[in-house]
Amino acid sequence: MAHSARNAPEHQQTATPQTATRQALSVFGPTSRQEPLEWTGEAPLAPELARFYREVGPEWIEIDTAGLPFQFFALEQLWGEQAGYRWNRRTGAQLADWNEEWTVVAKQGSDPFILDGLTGRILTAPGDDGWEDRLADPEPTFESLEEMALALAATGTAWARWDDPFDERWSLRRETTDSVVEALESVLGSHPRAAAVARKFGYYAAV
Repeated sequence: MAHSARNAPEHQQTATPQTATRQALSVFGPTSRQEPLEWTGEAPLAPELARFYREVGPEWIEIDTAGLPFQFFALEQLWGEQAGYRWNRRTGAQLADWNEEWTVVAKQGSDPFILDGLTGRILTAPGDDGWEDRLADPEPTFESLEEMALALAATGTAWARWDDPFDERWSLRRETTDSVVEALESVLGSHPRAAAVARKFGYYAAV
């Protein structure tokens, strides 16, 4: 069951981005220091991912939002979440269009958030169509794991403020979408960028 931020206090400014990110995620689920030895993968653990789990340390976390929730996984579970992206879930065969430097670090349904181990950026499906309908390679969306996590937490916090986010036609209310864009802008620093990310998250009317 997804955690709600409805009654959570606002997190306060802290000394480091990692501490702020840990506080933001802990509203929605447990966090703990996790060491590289907990990684069960056959591929090496990216240094940025090792640092993220040591300093931020999400365990199983679900963040409610429009559509399916955002999901984070404990480090010991993360290798298994590469199935369907790095390798074929049914046959176990490596998928040809997967870069060895990529690691799925979070998901929204079947849409992955991918760490590029060479750049530290987070990639997502291009445009608003989602992973399975993409017609091009994934594109950089967030500058770091921390920026991604803060954006997901900000979206969940904005969503949780609304008792009734839909109108009588079961469409998202304009006010709901606007509040999510505003929350994302507070993390990303740009309104156009915030609106584009909101559309990726399922807030298709974001402008």
